[in-house]
Amino acid sequence: MRTVYYFIILFYLSGCSGSADNATKIAVEDKSNEEISSTNLAIPDNRFSNTYEVVLFGNSHISGLDSLISSLIKVGSPFATVNVVSAGGGFLDNPNTQSTRETLLDNQAWTHVILQGQKYSESGSYTYPTAPTKLWIAKAKENNITPILFPEHPRKDNKEEAMRVHQIHTGISASQRACVAPIGLAWDSVLAIDTQLQLHSSDGNHASLLGKLLTSYIFYEIITGEPADLLPYIDNIDIDEPSQQLLKQFASETIQSNQPCIFDA
Repeated sequence: MRTVYYFIILFYLSGCSGSADNATKIAVEDKSNEEISSTNLAIPDNRFSNTYEVVLFGNSHISGLDSLISSLIKVGSPFATVNVVSAGGGFLDNPNTQSTRETLLDNQAWTHVILQGQKYSESGSYTYPTAPTKLWIAKAKENNITPILFPEHPRKDNKEEAMRVHQIHTGISASQRACVAPIGLAWDSVLAIDTQLQLHSSDGNHASLLGKLLTSYIFYEIITGEPADLLPYIDNIDIDEPSQQLLKQFASETIQSNQPCIFDA
């Protein structure tokens, strides 16, 4: 069996939130003149494959997504080989995990990397550097890996955060091409029709199982190119059939309205 690099970094290195405001409220200058990469390669198109090798980089917001994404792909593509690994590592600018992440990307034939952990200001008052995220995108493409940016879902009862965080990531993709998963936009759409749906866990920040499944449907469709709303009911996921159908529908509708990947013809 091929050795898989499980560089799972403890979440205390990563922090629990995708935001990065701190007590001293010091603004961080966006180093827009940092050298990102000598190239801006096209996004590798690894949809419709017989093998899906997916790795997730990020903090505690990626917890539990690996098994859900794997389950969805196995149901939707029953003859494909599927391996989904959560490699942790914290924020994308974390210097303590950079070398392990680089080794991981260089030493296995991944088809997709999901990149979560671009710092952003909870208040929206500050701008954080995007250069580290762009470097991960560039490195992924150099290894023929499809990079998928993961703008986080909004905190509970925050009606402006999803769009703001999504726009940060589309801004990154505008200068270093990558897929942008419309996670927060899908959450906003679902909550707009039913504010009582428990997409958040009790802390109001992380996702519940329901929220994780919605997020996973988005990633399923981006990774495989197959509509999430055509997946059957999966009885080993502890969510009832009507709820699964609702989440699938909104995942696919959001992707239709917010194309995640622009692949060169």
